[in-house]
Amino acid sequence: MVEWFRKFAAWFNLFPCPICKVGEGEGVNRFCPECRKELHRIPAPHCRGCGGELDGVLAVCSKCLAAPARPWVGAASVFEYRDLARKVLHDFKFHNFPELARPLGELAAEVMREENFHADLVVPVPLHYTRLFLRSYNQAGLFAAVTAKNLGIPFADALKRVKRGRRQSSLNRTERHRNPAGAFAVRHPERIAGKQILLVDDIFTTGATLTAAANALLKAGSGPVFVLTAARTPRYSR
Repeated sequence: MVEWFRKFAAWFNLFPCPICKVGEGEGVNRFCPECRKELHRIPAPHCRGCGGELDGVLAVCSKCLAAPARPWVGAASVFEYRDLARKVLHDFKFHNFPELARPLGELAAEVMREENFHADLVVPVPLHYTRLFLRSYNQAGLFAAVTAKNLGIPFADALKRVKRGRRQSSLNRTERHRNPAGAFAVRHPERIAGKQILLVDDIFTTGATLTAAANALLKAGSGPVFVLTAARTPRYSR
């Protein structure tokens, strides 16, 4: 019945591409081929430090070489955070477009199938409850849930944000590194003990938020952590 409905919806384009609103969404609200071409997908192999594009022969990019050591074993990101991808992520995060979680999560699952990492749990980076109340949804949580479903891996809302902090996008680089320190705690440590974690967020900029979240998981007894984001800011950005 579900497959029949998808074919019906695709035939009449009832759920078009959520970006251009006219392209073929395959009956399930996917990005159309033309829009996917404009999203600057990051090619594999990804930088193990940030998930971005490599710029040399090493397994990490030049920006990560100059950054503090990362607490995770690897990273992957779907798009460069610029042009159309920047608009899509901005709409998803700030303009009440939670439906973008589906196409973003499906593409993220494609990326993770290429990575040599088996996760036991998919864990999103949480919002502070006051910010969640204002936004009404956690974009990283929706994105992570779709990714987990497509990969067939359990989703676990294992982290909580215990310190709100200032919005990362409003800070300079030095402030971004300091702002999230101590911001996260694990809800039920026994549920993540020894588990390999796929830690998911929407955008990777300096990695400070993901570092704080990964450190909380590792301190609580998790196994290795791998980081996945929908987008990575370009190397030439701040």
